[in-house]
Amino acid sequence: MRRLSFLALGLLAGCTVGPDYHRPETKAASQWVEPGTPGAVDLTWWRRFNDAELTALVERALKSSPDLAEASARLAEARANRDATAGGRLPTVQATGSATENVLSENGQIPIGQIPVFTRDFPLFDLGFDASWELDFWGRRTRQVEAATARMQAAEASRQDVMLTLIAEVARAYYDLRSAQADIATGEAAASADAETARLTALRYRAGESSKIDADRAEAQARVSAGAVTQARASAAAATYRIATLVGVPPEEVAPELKAAAPLPVAPDEILVGVRSELLERRPDVRSAERELAAATADIGVATADLFPRFSLMGSVGQQARSVGDLFSGDSTRLQVGPSFSWPIFSGGTIRAQIRAADARAQGAAARYEKAVVGALSDSEGAINRFLNARAALAEAEASLARERTAFALAEQRTTRGEDDRLALMRAQSSLTAAERRRDSAAAAKGQAAIALFKSLGGGWS
Repeated sequence: MRRLSFLALGLLAGCTVGPDYHRPETKAASQWVEPGTPGAVDLTWWRRFNDAELTALVERALKSSPDLAEASARLAEARANRDATAGGRLPTVQATGSATENVLSENGQIPIGQIPVFTRDFPLFDLGFDASWELDFWGRRTRQVEAATARMQAAEASRQDVMLTLIAEVARAYYDLRSAQADIATGEAAASADAETARLTALRYRAGESSKIDADRAEAQARVSAGAVTQARASAAAATYRIATLVGVPPEEVAPELKAAAPLPVAPDEILVGVRSELLERRPDVRSAERELAAATADIGVATADLFPRFSLMGSVGQQARSVGDLFSGDSTRLQVGPSFSWPIFSGGTIRAQIRAADARAQGAAARYEKAVVGALSDSEGAINRFLNARAALAEAEASLARERTAFALAEQRTTRGEDDRLALMRAQSSLTAAERRRDSAAAAKGQAAIALFKSLGGGWS
């Protein structure tokens, strides 16, 4: 009979209520829609731009970014919560002690005055240990640990997502800075050429060789070009301050080293996109959503376990005496050991409502996971498309710039030979400068598209 009892307890101990978690299967195809280049994804992709300043800023941000520090703190909190939850599965033991002076009422429930040699006032000393252990018959504690572990893993994935976003934002801000500095250089050249064009057109107008409309248009264009330089300077300053925020330092710590103009980093022409089916494992935002779904599924089991009785083993042992001298005597030993249970037989439907609420939260987590999967796939496909088109647009801009350079060289020759006046040369200079600005803009767009593609592929957090 005793063996049967232990067998029954063992079977009960192995029962875990609530649904077991299984990662949802996605219906995504294994092949990319866009014609990406196959190959292993570069996890340290910012080095592909071959810019020492950019690499230094990324490494600096990873060490001192407040956003990353906050995410690391949330991860540490989640780990501590998981450890605390796991500790709840073990027995708890606490030491107790007291020394009290007691006075009993003579008019109370116990007739103190009628008990011989019993005084109403007496001291009482007590030392001992109390222990308790809740038996996890229904897997309540097991599901709690599952949920806490999944949330810890979600916090870790969130930290990785912050890291990935941080690297991408630093690269974007750095590209904005160098692009603005390039705009300043070409803008100043354009402003100089347009100012000279306006001066020559005004001279022709005063000589009766040009109309006032042409003079006014040339003057207006000169002012627009001058304003563009001012705007470019403001954009460069804004990018510098944004980098300082991302790195987590005051602006004065990075502004001097970034003030000097430097060439725009050259984005790689080929970016390996990896296997499409591995994308969801690499994207930290998808992994975070999946772990949140696992936690929500475990919460259903925690809520379901409340329908069943809770069994505990309790014990208390110690020494109790009315004088310190008798405290450690064998006759002063007290002992209390035994099982206990509690069972919410009637709760007004509260527990079942909590189960339905947990199930609804799991359904919401499943929807968020599905949204993350679809968003990751769409984001990556769109990033591949933007990069390929940006690369093609840069090739066209470079071809256009080559033609404008040829045209400017011919204009210089004609001006030198006296076949055209200086105004024609200034117009050719303006066209050349405009082509240079289009090329710089296309190069910046390609770089930003490359950063977006690298980020969408999930590389960088490891």
